Amino acid sequence: MKNLRITALLLFFILLISSLAFSDTSKKSYDSHKNDDFYFVQITDTHVLSKLFDTNEKSVKRFRGVLDRVCSFNVKPAFVVVTGDLTEWGASGLSGALNCKAFANCLYKKDGKLYADGNFSIPVYTTPGNHDYCFNRNLKNYHKYIDKNHIEDEDRYAVTFGDTSLFFMDSGPNYYSDISILFDWHGEGLFDCDIEWLDDQLSNCQSSHKIVLMHHPAVGEEDDLFINNRDEFIDLCETYGVEVVLAGHTHRSKVYDYDLNEYTELPLNCSQLPTLYVQTDDCKSGVHYRNISFVGDDIWLEDCAEVKVSSFS
Repeated sequence: MKNLRITALLLFFILLISSLAFSDTSKKSYDSHKNDDFYFVQITDTHVLSKLFDTNEKSVKRFRGVLDRVCSFNVKPAFVVVTGDLTEWGASGLSGALNCKAFANCLYKKDGKLYADGNFSIPVYTTPGNHDYCFNRNLKNYHKYIDKNHIEDEDRYAVTFGDTSLFFMDSGPNYYSDISILFDWHGEGLFDCDIEWLDDQLSNCQSSHKIVLMHHPAVGEEDDLFINNRDEFIDLCETYGVEVVLAGHTHRSKVYDYDLNEYTELPLNCSQLPTLYVQTDDCKSGVHYRNISFVGDDIWLEDCAEVKVSSFS
């Protein structure tokens, strides 16, 4: 009986020590992942107007409201992206300049770069949309007041954060070349030089995660897509294993793969799926944003969240 007790006690201590050792190993593993984890926020279709054209500055208050929300989180986003239609109309001319100034004034600027917060800790990256080309089909005011850093690069640029690379592209103004689809909401699309740039960027990219950002979707409902070089763009995304293509434009929240399978259950682990083509809801009629989170080796696409801006007084 005494031997049994001693054996039982020894067994208990062995199990206890093993349990503590396992817990410690798990904790170290979790902590190491946690240190590398981050998320960023996508906002799109803010359609900001100058106070001269916007009663009670509703568009500015919507945009500022969603920025205040995401900057208030205990764990701050690594950065914010705004994927087009920053203004209701931009292009050249005085009224477009006022709208672009109104957008830029919602943000903080330091050393020619935009930030969501006054501490200059949350960078903001933008790409233009079709409304930013209106009404003169150019981006003069966008380049002057919002992003003057990528003019020579045709608004193509890459940002690397940790083991993730993001590729920003301009999907152009409204497409007017085919009169039969004149009243659809197609984007003009990409030039051959855009495709060559993306091919070069992706082929030389050493990051584990690749995300492309533009205004118009490449996959989805036919009336919303950009036209030129769309098949070539999709081929590159599929070939190089781009995990997510983030777009706006449609003022809807939709997630598709290339075969038009729609994914409605979110959050969604993008790293276990083919390239996903994501449309994020707008910050114009509703005040929406979307978080994209990086946990361990996985990208998690979260559902669109809405900020209630209760008063415009």
